[in-house]
Amino acid sequence: MRTLKTAAGRRPHATRRGAPQSRQIDYPIDVDNIMSTVRVTLGRLPLAATVDHLLLRLRGHIQLLLPEIETKDWARYGQDDQIRFMAASVRDRLNNEPKTGPAVVRCVYAQELAHICRDLLALALAEPGFEQPYPAAAS
Repeated sequence: MRTLKTAAGRRPHATRRGAPQSRQIDYPIDVDNIMSTVRVTLGRLPLAATVDHLLLRLRGHIQLLLPEIETKDWARYGQDDQIRFMAASVRDRLNNEPKTGPAVVRCVYAQELAHICRDLLALALAEPGFEQPYPAAAS
């Protein structure tokens, strides 16, 4: 299992003087788990019975990857505006989940989230400013 250590949250803890301090919590990003969810979702149109489970997993992966990407030093290479815009677009897409309509609409939405998740994983694994071939295209 490949993992990428990340700092996605902070939890206060008491110090000697009683004042709460922030300490970092590490949530590992399980690359293999994320890619298996993406492969299952993109392999063929998900079944209506399993789409809610896939959507829940994909949303969780995306919500774990976004802070990892946003905390990197993209401004140093002039990429901060693109990353901010991309993160806002992804959050907007997450907030506009289709609630009504035929089941196929939710299945296609799951595939859209899988593409987003795959691209976010590539950004989470990339170093800011480093030009490299797109790693998600090979998988």
